[in-house]
Amino acid sequence: MESSTDKPPFLRRGSTQNIIAGVVAFCGPGLFNALQGLGNAGGSDPTVSAAMNATLYASFAVFGCLSGWFFNQFGPKILMSFGALTYSFYAISVYLWGQVDDKFAPMAIVASAILGLGAACLWGAQGTMTLSYALENQKGSFFGIFWFIFNLGGVIGGLIALGLNLNPDDEGQAVNPATYFTFCALMGAGAVFASVFVIRPSRVIKADGTAVVFEESTASNTREELKEIGKLFANKHMLLLTPLIIQSNFFYTYEFGGINGLLFDAPTRGLNSSIYWAISGISSYVIGVYYLDREAVGGRNKRAIQGLILVSAINIGQWIYALVWQFGTGYDKGNQPTPLISFRDGGSYAVPLLLFMYCGLADSIVQTYAYWIIGAISNSPKQLSRYVGYYKGVQSLGACFAWIIEWQGALYKWQLVICFTLAVLFIPPTYVAATYIKDKGTEDDIGGGGKELVVKNVDNFDENPVENEESSAVKEITDQA
Repeated sequence: MESSTDKPPFLRRGSTQNIIAGVVAFCGPGLFNALQGLGNAGGSDPTVSAAMNATLYASFAVFGCLSGWFFNQFGPKILMSFGALTYSFYAISVYLWGQVDDKFAPMAIVASAILGLGAACLWGAQGTMTLSYALENQKGSFFGIFWFIFNLGGVIGGLIALGLNLNPDDEGQAVNPATYFTFCALMGAGAVFASVFVIRPSRVIKADGTAVVFEESTASNTREELKEIGKLFANKHMLLLTPLIIQSNFFYTYEFGGINGLLFDAPTRGLNSSIYWAISGISSYVIGVYYLDREAVGGRNKRAIQGLILVSAINIGQWIYALVWQFGTGYDKGNQPTPLISFRDGGSYAVPLLLFMYCGLADSIVQTYAYWIIGAISNSPKQLSRYVGYYKGVQSLGACFAWIIEWQGALYKWQLVICFTLAVLFIPPTYVAATYIKDKGTEDDIGGGGKELVVKNVDNFDENPVENEESSAVKEITDQA
């Protein structure tokens, strides 16, 4: 009788690596959200800010589609370290533009383009780690845990903005340089943290004792890898999920501009932002753990279909609420409340606050469902890296269009109509995609030629699973069908 699988070292557990990815994301994109929460990234010119965001997401869209190749070529350690560094460079550039001299605006726009590359690297690595290091019944919870840790950055940023803006004097309205320097230091610390603690996928052990089967790309098969990425644009799963993917980041411009930015005074915007990201992090964990991964609900196919119904109902409800508020009050560009709404206003604050809180809830469950259904399509790290790359690339393309629309001065009511339309349009094709989800992944989904490596003695298991097939530390399970 064989002994039970030994518990792997803490750093090599899939759950640990997912938490590490969350910490790195907290230091990078989490604090980026905090910086954005300061208003125009802390600068004074909303036109430059919109141009920066459009440039960022255009770059992100291009490199995001290639992030699967980056992951398979270089691995997560390099991608996450490099990605975190680009966030630090962005923060420095925004400080020079917003607080030193407007002549640094071109530098800030260039930094935004570089950040698009870095964000593609970091998010591509994170998505692949989160989805491929989890067991089939853990993918929702893994993403929920990651999303919670990541969103702590936005929570902290909102509280910083609240504290900075409680002083009504003009001097108190300025963002303290120490805020930027702190953000830069933490973003740089994220890069160092990733370089120390992120390990190769082939060294990671899942919760059931199986090793992550991963084959890094080499220069000789780069052309083949790029061909596989190109095939994603004809992949039925990705095409069906494209409307969902576009919608999943399109709404931020409206929510943070047309609601939080338009209606509330500066301290209240900071408080609202903190509440938004807190609700987003908590609700992602709840739906991931207690619904999408809950086998008592039914098989994965049933959860995919019923999960879509649940997510769509909540999401559509949010946009109906927003439509009633937007067209009922008439607030828009050039027609703001006078005075702006404050958290001290009681009942008049509660109604738009609840709308913004609802936005945070809907944001998180849409994102969590999107990641979960992508993770349900495949278990292979190599294939998941391509799927995640497609997801982040197309998602960023949608965000780029949203910022271009904002840049051109479109009224928020029309931006809202677009958001509502996208929320309705993604439901039918996503439903078809959900019907393809299998209750159990196939051996081909795992990768490594239909073989799964079960680690029996992690101390004797090195980072090359191919060499270990001959070792007594590994039991090879083959498909007997």
